[in-house]
Amino acid sequence: MNRLAALWIGLTLLGGSLRGQPQPAGLPVGRFLTDSIEIGRPVQYVFSYHHAPGIDVLFPDTATQFRPFRVTQVAITPTLTTGSLSRDSAVYTLVSFSVDSIQSLHPSVRLVNPADCTLINALPDTVFLRSRLGQPGVTVPGATTLATSVQLAPLQQQFNYPRLLQVVGLLVLGLLVVVLFFGKRLRQQGRLYQLSRRHNRFLAEHDRLMTNLSSETIADTANQVTVAWKEYMERLSGDAYAALTTSEIADLTGDDRVADALRTTDRTIYGGAFSEQSTGALRVLRDVAEQTYVRSRQQILAADTAEPELQPDELP
Repeated sequence: MNRLAALWIGLTLLGGSLRGQPQPAGLPVGRFLTDSIEIGRPVQYVFSYHHAPGIDVLFPDTATQFRPFRVTQVAITPTLTTGSLSRDSAVYTLVSFSVDSIQSLHPSVRLVNPADCTLINALPDTVFLRSRLGQPGVTVPGATTLATSVQLAPLQQQFNYPRLLQVVGLLVLGLLVVVLFFGKRLRQQGRLYQLSRRHNRFLAEHDRLMTNLSSETIADTANQVTVAWKEYMERLSGDAYAALTTSEIADLTGDDRVADALRTTDRTIYGGAFSEQSTGALRVLRDVAEQTYVRSRQQILAADTAEPELQPDELP
């Protein structure tokens, strides 16, 4: 009911203003229903356009053509045709947060033609900002006097981002210095650590399998020990031990004991014969792995020793 009443009053006032004051023919007409506004308070704006029947009319865009106002609500009246004249109208509820003392509005309509659109601007209408604040230096009767407080309020501590950036920068700089002067040594220690870790894991697995060795499990245990040994030797040397024959492995290691040990383990695996030679062959594989590990460790140390670290006084 409030919306319909506002629409009726707006159209009545608009009709009265049209009768009391002549308007240029063919221009849209817009009027505020009040002559003054307050910040954040809604105000109604009546907008209408008279045109010939059969013409398509586009009313103003509420997102751009009502600045500095914001459109919060629109009440549209259906087109009313009387004889050879049609009228489109709408009531816009606006809100302004501008502090300008004088605020005007002149939206436009667009007439849709076969080729393009014709833009027609309305005459501007103005409202005045009514402020609830008193003038500077003028005391309003009954106004409350603010008391002065000297009590200090505790402030929340803020994080010191510049200091954090300084600390991070120093850490990065220190890391670069460490990598520059000690990077090769650190890489050497890393490779030695990985090598020792894999070797200890192999020895633990070999000893675990040998602990459960018996005449009933000799074939399965010998197979597991041989597979683990070949995988470990592949990691040490990079050669595909699993794809090589016994003779090729013996030539690769340069140790005749490897060929005898692998032949003995083959007879044990496929024949199931348990003897002291079977146990000795598995121990030979362990000894060969130990010797290969020692050589790999010496190669890492020799490679890093051949290229000494760059000292600070040797920098260009």
